[in-house]
Amino acid sequence: MRRLSLMLTWLVLLCFALSSPARAGNLTLVYHQIGLRGGVTLGVQADTLRRRVLELRARGYIFVTSSEILSYPRSVKTATFRFDDGFESVYQVAFPALRELGVRATVYPILDQIGQPGHMTQAQLDELRAAGWEIGSHTRTHAALIDLAPRRLAWELDPGDAALPCVAYPFYLQDARVRRAARHTFACGAGGAFGVRGEQYALPGPLASPWDDWLLPLRAAAGLDLRLPVLLGLGGNVLLDGPDAVQAAPPLWNPAAFELVGSGALGFSWQDGVRDTRLLVRQRDLMLGLNFLRGRETYSGATLAYNLAPVTLAVGYGTRGPVAGVSVALGGYGEVWGRYLDGASAVGAELIPVNYLRLKAEYALSPAAAFRGEAQYALPLLPGEGRPVRVLLGYDRGWYAGGTVRLGAHSATLTSRLDRLSFGVRVQTLW
Repeated sequence: MRRLSLMLTWLVLLCFALSSPARAGNLTLVYHQIGLRGGVTLGVQADTLRRRVLELRARGYIFVTSSEILSYPRSVKTATFRFDDGFESVYQVAFPALRELGVRATVYPILDQIGQPGHMTQAQLDELRAAGWEIGSHTRTHAALIDLAPRRLAWELDPGDAALPCVAYPFYLQDARVRRAARHTFACGAGGAFGVRGEQYALPGPLASPWDDWLLPLRAAAGLDLRLPVLLGLGGNVLLDGPDAVQAAPPLWNPAAFELVGSGALGFSWQDGVRDTRLLVRQRDLMLGLNFLRGRETYSGATLAYNLAPVTLAVGYGTRGPVAGVSVALGGYGEVWGRYLDGASAVGAELIPVNYLRLKAEYALSPAAAFRGEAQYALPLLPGEGRPVRVLLGYDRGWYAGGTVRLGAHSATLTSRLDRLSFGVRVQTLW
C-alpha cells in the first residue's frame, strides 16, 4: 500500500511539472490597493511595481492585458498586471508609475462600487481605457460565484450596457457552471489557476508573495505559487498508515466530479481517527483525482475523468481495485452521480438549489444500504467578502454539526459529533 501511495503522489507531482508553463507562457501578477502597506496583495508600493517590470523585462517578458494573453504563442513570455476591485489608488499611484514604463494593465472593478468612496469613477476608468489599459468586470457585487444558483449567477455576470472583454472571478473561485455562464458575455475569464496552462475562461492568477523580490524569478519560470509547498507535503501525509486499518471508500466521494470544480482543489480532513486527503487537478475537460484515507480506515486511489457535457465519465484504480463513476449535470444546479468500487455501488448528488446553500448526499446501494449527507449554508454576514461564515449539519453513522470560515479561496471547518464527544477539522484550498 505504501508503494501505491508513493506512486500516486509522484503521479500528481509529475502532472504539475508537465503542465506548468516552464520557460514560457503568461505570468499574471494580481494586486488590489497600491501605495498602502500591509497584506500580501492588498498593499504594495509603486516602487514594487517598477521593480517587477524591470525584473521581468530583463528576463524577456513583454506586458499584455488579460484578453491578449491567449493571442500569443506559448513560446512568447508574457506578463500581465491585474488590479482587482477597482480601488482609486490604482488610478492615483499605479497608473502614473506604469505609464512612465510604457506598461498597460487590466483593471477589474466591482461594477456596483464604481464611483463609491475609495473606488474609481467612470471618468477615471475611461481615462485608463483611453491610455490603452483594459477594463474588465469583477462582477456586480463581488459575490462568491460558486455559491450561487443559476439566476443570481447570471445577474452577477451581467455587465449591463458596458462592453467589457473579460471577467475576474471574485476570490479566484469558479467552477464549470461559472465558466459556462461567463462564455455568454465575456471573451475570457480570469481565475487563480497555478501550475497549469491557463485556458480562455480560467486564465491563471497565481497568489502574490511578500517574498517576490527574490522568489519571482522562480515563480515566473515555473508558473507556481506558495501553494506548491502544501502539495509537496502531500507525500508525507499519505504514507502514514494506521494499524489494523479497514479498507473503505472515502465518504461523499464522486469520482466523476466536474460540474462544481474549478481548476483544482486540495483538501485535508481529520475525523474519528481518519485522515482524508483529496486532490483534484483539471486541465480543460480532463480531471485527475487522488484520494487517500489513513487511520482506522484506509484507501489509496487515482481516477481520471473526462467531461462530455452534460455527462462526465471516470475510471481509476486503487487499493480496492478498479473504480468507475459517472455524473450528470443538472442545468447549473449541480450534478447527480454514481460510483462502483469492488462490488460496492453508491449514488449521490451535490446541489446548489438556492443561493448559498450546498447539499451533498450519498446512498450506498450495496453491499449494505447506508446514507451520508451534509448541508452547508453561508450566513448573510460580510456579503462583500463572499459570506465567509458558514454553518453545516451532516449525517454519517450519526449526526454532526459545525462551522466554516472561508478566507478567499481557503477555508477551515470545525465539526462536532452530536452523539458523542468527537471533533473534526477540515482545511481546503481551491484554484
